[in-house]
Amino acid sequence: MDSNLGYNERRILDLLRSNGPMSRAGLARMTALTTPSLTRLTQVLSDNQLLLELHKVRDGQRGKPAQLIKLNPDGAFAVGIAVQSEYLSACITDFEGNLRASAAHNLAEADPTVVANLSATMLDRLLIEANVPRDRVLGAGICMPGTTMGEYGTGLKLTGMHSFPEEYSAWKQLDIPTHFQQALGFPCWLENSSKAAALADMYFGAGQRLRNFAAIHIAYGIGGGLILERRPYRGTLGRAAEFGGLYPYGEPRPSGRDLLLFLADRMTKPPQLMRDLAQSHIPDGLIMEWIERVGPYLLDLSRQLSVILDIEAIVLNGLLPISVFTHIARMLREQLPRAIPEGLSVPEIIVSQNAKSGLELGASSLPLHFMTSITSYSEPQKG
Repeated sequence: MDSNLGYNERRILDLLRSNGPMSRAGLARMTALTTPSLTRLTQVLSDNQLLLELHKVRDGQRGKPAQLIKLNPDGAFAVGIAVQSEYLSACITDFEGNLRASAAHNLAEADPTVVANLSATMLDRLLIEANVPRDRVLGAGICMPGTTMGEYGTGLKLTGMHSFPEEYSAWKQLDIPTHFQQALGFPCWLENSSKAAALADMYFGAGQRLRNFAAIHIAYGIGGGLILERRPYRGTLGRAAEFGGLYPYGEPRPSGRDLLLFLADRMTKPPQLMRDLAQSHIPDGLIMEWIERVGPYLLDLSRQLSVILDIEAIVLNGLLPISVFTHIARMLREQLPRAIPEGLSVPEIIVSQNAKSGLELGASSLPLHFMTSITSYSEPQKG
């Protein structure tokens, strides 16, 4: 499979990914390419097994029915690995973004050697389970917490130690791409967890139909991602949308850690870890009380995002139970219209349906993003 797709080839793939099956005539109109050029490019993509031909339909033009083409789900695959302090999760997605196989493993600690070896073992099992040949895998995306992970996503070379939460201290001086590439045997791309979750929503979730949206990601901490004109906006150092910097520790923070501490003071047997939240029976009254505690901060953040960016939607994703996100969304839908000045647009509030698997799904979108999307295309170096 040719891994050096050109600009126009990527344009075609992006259009098919966002619009579904299209005719060559329709693609030619949307790309402003001549019919012979479009035919040649789609043939190259078909030869690489990235496109499939479907039935013929009327395309609004006179003459013979048009042949529809679409992405070939079996044409290429991507691996996604999410490293969290409590667990390791992995998945394989096909070229259309369908989940083919996934697995998770609890961790006693996020030791780099343990994580890399376990990732390789899980990957071998998933490839067999999904019946995916290694030579059709584009590569592996890795996501982890930590602001410097966003620098990898931007393509910058780190100038110092990684900025990671304390539980990842063993990773701070590690060459992370090489560490995973040696273990997995694939090219690897790295990204901050919250940015990966935003990519998951852009490619596989509600963001497929949106040009501009912000994602608020609540896990142990709070972060997020910005998708502007269908492009991830990462900022100068890859740290755009690091919303946690707005909320000092020691004060109420709209974060999973804050929720766990809040419940610890009010429950006889409170959940100890983020993964316990979904299994614990937490009274609705306590959830509503916590949302009253942190709601003003989320409302103000949403108001500022709406006024500054004029976005279509705010997507809530992360590691909280869907029921908690649903309560937060209801609060924002009720209060945000009153907080935004008259005449400005009020964004739609969406709870991501990728919440439970958004991290590994987002990680798996990295190979697709960097190898097949126009938004990451760069001119080949001459020399």
